[in-house]
Amino acid sequence: MRIRVVVVLLFLSGCASAPRYTPPAPPGDQGVARELEARRQAMLRGDRSRLVRVAQSYVGVPYQWGGNTRAGLDCSALTRVIYREAYGLELSGSTQQLYQLGSGVSTQRQLRPGDLVFFRISSQGPGISHVGVYLGRDRFAHASPSLGQVVIAPLSAPYFQARYAGARRLLR
Repeated sequence: MRIRVVVVLLFLSGCASAPRYTPPAPPGDQGVARELEARRQAMLRGDRSRLVRVAQSYVGVPYQWGGNTRAGLDCSALTRVIYREAYGLELSGSTQQLYQLGSGVSTQRQLRPGDLVFFRISSQGPGISHVGVYLGRDRFAHASPSLGQVVIAPLSAPYFQARYAGARRLLR
C-alpha cells in the first residue's frame, strides 16, 4: 500500500511540474491585433493617408438606399464602412443618429480629416438627410443618390454649400 502511495505521489508531482502545452496563437490573430493597433494609431495621429485610401477604394460603388455592401451602399453605410476600415471603429445608426455622435465642429475652416459632414437635402424632407466623411483639402466622400455611386466631391461646391448642415468630430 505504501509503495502505491509513493508511486502515485511521484507520478502526480511529475505531472504538476511538467510544462503545460499552450497552442500558439494562429498567425492571423497576431496580424489582426497589429492591424487594429495601426488603425488606432492612425486615428490618434489624424493619419489622412489611410482614410483617403479607404475612401478611394469605394469610389464607383453603386448607390443603393439601405445598401450596406460593395454591391450597393447608402451614405450612412459608406460612413460606417470607412470608419471601420480606416480606424477600426464601429459606428451604427442612420444619418440622423450619426449626427448625434461626437462633438460639433464650429466652422468649415476647422474641419479635420475624418470629421463627418452633414447636409439637408430638401427633396428628402426636413432635417439632416445626408452624411459624408471629410478627407481634408476641401474633399469629402459620400454615396451620392443623384450620381448613383460613391464619389469624392469638393465641399466648397455651391450645391453642398447651400445644403451644409454642420459637422461632427468623433476622433481625438
